[in-house]
Amino acid sequence: MRFRPIAALAALTLGLTPLTVSAQTGAQMKILVGFPPGGSTDVLARVLAQEAGKRLGRDIIVINKPGASGAIAANEVASSPTDGMTIGIGPSSTFTISHLFQGIKPDLLERTEALLQVGFQPIGLAAKADGPIATFKDFIEAARKEPGKIAIGMPGSGTMTDLVIRGFVLQEKLEVNIVPFRGDVPTATAVLGGHVQVAGLSAGGFAQHIESGAMRLLASMENTRSITAPNVPTLKELGYELAGNAIQYMYAPKGLPAAERKRLSDALGEAARTPVYVDIAQKNVLFSPTSMVGDALDRYLIEDRTRNTALVAKLGLGKTP
Repeated sequence: MRFRPIAALAALTLGLTPLTVSAQTGAQMKILVGFPPGGSTDVLARVLAQEAGKRLGRDIIVINKPGASGAIAANEVASSPTDGMTIGIGPSSTFTISHLFQGIKPDLLERTEALLQVGFQPIGLAAKADGPIATFKDFIEAARKEPGKIAIGMPGSGTMTDLVIRGFVLQEKLEVNIVPFRGDVPTATAVLGGHVQVAGLSAGGFAQHIESGAMRLLASMENTRSITAPNVPTLKELGYELAGNAIQYMYAPKGLPAAERKRLSDALGEAARTPVYVDIAQKNVLFSPTSMVGDALDRYLIEDRTRNTALVAKLGLGKTP
């Protein structure tokens, strides 16, 4: 098995006009996003900033700080004053998996305050629709036929997608190149451009391309089939005891006063129930009908970190150079 990053591909983007805002924003309230503009996390952040800002009576800006699978932004939030002016949004994998694959301290959960869940993040393996790989079986056969020739893109080392991909690659003893990008947007660009043959993506990264006919889903990496491609099997149905489980949630620095935590959670919770937010989340296949808050969310995150740590140990995976 060979995991060889292809550095030249990591610079690919969708060519979007940057939506980032300078960090020199004075006393403005801000939401930090650990991924580039246009991806799943960024899309949710921008609607929440707009809708929660109305309820809090202030403008909220979104600042993109991509890198380390979201950990750069999470670390900045964790180090910010506990005045409620700097909060973050990210996938749970940033806090429960990333440290297992990167040189990141495993204490992001302990250094941040979970506010509330704002979405669910399904993941799947996709390929370009007009390419030679039409099914998961095709992918396995192609990887066996040409060892070292198949490249698999994914949105960052230490993501849930990364863990599941490495799991089935290890199980099948494949020799492939696993290419980490900085989020779903450049990963999807690499697939559509033919720079990687397949890619693991969140549904926010593949759904629109499957609906347009530009991509095809090879397997759902969830416990259930994707609502975008319900005829495509899950990895479990294909015989792999692997399934991803990640949520999107809002967080603040540890030590946020209880009253401020409730104020922010209430405003963000109301924002996440507005028609505009529900519409955007559903269109990007990120909507969750339930939302964990407080102690329930804390328990979920701690249990998820424990589950992922055990899975990584079972698979014999770990930090990569």
